[in-house]
Amino acid sequence: MGRFLDEVRDDHPAYRLESGDDGLTLIRRRGREDEFNRLARSLIDGGHDDVVVFPTPDDEGYERVFVVPL
Repeated sequence: MGRFLDEVRDDHPAYRLESGDDGLTLIRRRGREDEFNRLARSLIDGGHDDVVVFPTPDDEGYERVFVVPL
């Protein structure tokens, strides 16, 4: 799988992107729960050796994922 940070987009339909000093936060967009959950699950399951992920679950799956580059 490619480098995750090369794949992140500001205009992704499933999440809003917030940038911080230590990494990125992907925040689920309303109405895109299934798509965001698939993305979060793929990050959690691995395949990216350039980041560490910290997901935040809620009643509908995952609400946000904090991504820290290595």
